[in-house]
Amino acid sequence: MIRLWGLAILISLFAFASQPTRPTLNPEQAKPLVVLAALTNEQRALPGIGADAYSDPHSSRYMFFTVVWSAPENQSVVVGNFAVDPYTGDVWNASSECDELTNPRLRALQKTVREALRLSQSDYKSLKVKGPLCE
Repeated sequence: MIRLWGLAILISLFAFASQPTRPTLNPEQAKPLVVLAALTNEQRALPGIGADAYSDPHSSRYMFFTVVWSAPENQSVVVGNFAVDPYTGDVWNASSECDELTNPRLRALQKTVREALRLSQSDYKSLKVKGPLCE
């Protein structure tokens, strides 16, 4: 009887381990959500606009980006800091508490991203979490 229980446990562990993992975005796939969609038209038009990925030791779930531009010598090069949820494509302002970004361009790109991730509406609802700075 003990052998049967052991066999049942092993089978369930292997079955769980063999299930496909949920696809996620990588940084190169997430970057357009920030640079092409989350920024305003004025920000996208800045010369030399680009995004640099960085790690935040306090939040392992999100991918973080600093958007910079080719600013004149006495101006800030930083446009903003953003967080992208690799499971849902949600984009957050990483400098402002609990500020999720949305606009028509971003929603359209997120729809495409979620389709590529094979994310149903119910999957999205179960994966949706508060942003990195929400308390």
